[in-house]
Amino acid sequence: MAGSGTGTPAVGAGAATLATLRARVLQQLTAGSSRIDHLPVTTSALTLTTMRDRVETVLQDSGNLIWATGDIDEAILHAFEQFSRKKPAHALTTITLAANGREVDISSITGLLRVEHVWWDYDSSAPGHPPTYRHFQTWPGSIIYINDPSEPQSGDKVRVWYTTEHTLSGVGGASATTLPIDDESFLIHGAAAFAARFRAIEQAELANVDSAVYDRLMAWAKVAMSEFTEGLRIRDWRTYTFQYDQDDITEAIRYALHRYNEIVPDRTITTLTLTSTGREIDISTITNYHTIEQVWLNYDASAPEHPPRWADCELWPGDILYVDEGNEPQSGDVVRIWYTRLHTVTGLDSASATSLPTEHDTLIVIGASGFAAQERVQDEGRRYVPRKLREWAKVRLREFERGLKHLAREEGIKHSGITEGPALDRWDTGEWA
Repeated sequence: MAGSGTGTPAVGAGAATLATLRARVLQQLTAGSSRIDHLPVTTSALTLTTMRDRVETVLQDSGNLIWATGDIDEAILHAFEQFSRKKPAHALTTITLAANGREVDISSITGLLRVEHVWWDYDSSAPGHPPTYRHFQTWPGSIIYINDPSEPQSGDKVRVWYTTEHTLSGVGGASATTLPIDDESFLIHGAAAFAARFRAIEQAELANVDSAVYDRLMAWAKVAMSEFTEGLRIRDWRTYTFQYDQDDITEAIRYALHRYNEIVPDRTITTLTLTSTGREIDISTITNYHTIEQVWLNYDASAPEHPPRWADCELWPGDILYVDEGNEPQSGDVVRIWYTRLHTVTGLDSASATSLPTEHDTLIVIGASGFAAQERVQDEGRRYVPRKLREWAKVRLREFERGLKHLAREEGIKHSGITEGPALDRWDTGEWA
């Protein structure tokens, strides 16, 4: 039996899109998988000369009677090197690809220590939001391998976030200092610690030096170096940053939405006008239906009867709804059908509208964040994965499942016709008598 009709959503559509959900998931994943290194607003104005003078003041040797200038400079370089390993300078650059391929040559980036983020395809005139970060690997030979299903093309621009060693004006031809201003004193005391250690080693090789002098100098150097090392540990902002491909995030959203649809599908009503007599109703015109919940037979919109005339029906293969009633449906009858379908999000799987209720957006974000983080933990099996990320993923997924259970209870109550009320107390049970 053929029919035609249109469906009407049972609830208002939400405003979420794939882009907005993806941005929220990425924000959650960034918070869950790495700490944020806030870049310094004000850099130091120190130069090699001014820093050398301050180190000499800490060592009480402004006239260089004990420590030679070269020794002080070497101590400063040691302190800077250690500091850069723990709290490097951040920089970014843009590379224009000269050929097709996933292997990007980064040998032109001077002073490169570590690649942090890769944004491809970057367009400075219309960069878009959120940034299209890509999952990547760093290979020997100064190569970034963009691990993405799509292959970068010649002329594409790749924006690279990376770290480099700090510079000090007057060292190695540097004209500027990148040291954060709030780390000046810390680094100066670290350089003094290295200078004291150098001096102690020198004194140990001299036969005519009082051993007590050596012991006191080495003891001070040990304490100062311990303080410097502890300070470096506190300043250790190196993180295991995991890049999340946009397709990975989309798949996580898709899976979270699938789990949500199992509990709270999109309920919709449509009407079909029968074009011939018979019990077999063709419902192939109803797009994307999931289940048929109830059928009102011979519905009249101008004067709907009360109570509704619900019909016993069976869903047969081939998009056929079989009406198991004594009276056979006639040509011209109107059948009103309640059915469920999967929720949609604008931009996901070519959907042009969002049916997901706005109040449930956050639940989908929580679930997708947990799925994406868990997938990344599995992908990085050969690398160190912080316990924090593992635990974070578990917490998000538990939170997601609790939300689904709560919705399942609400759905059960809503469709059972039973109103949830307060728990019984002693006045209801008669225990007071």
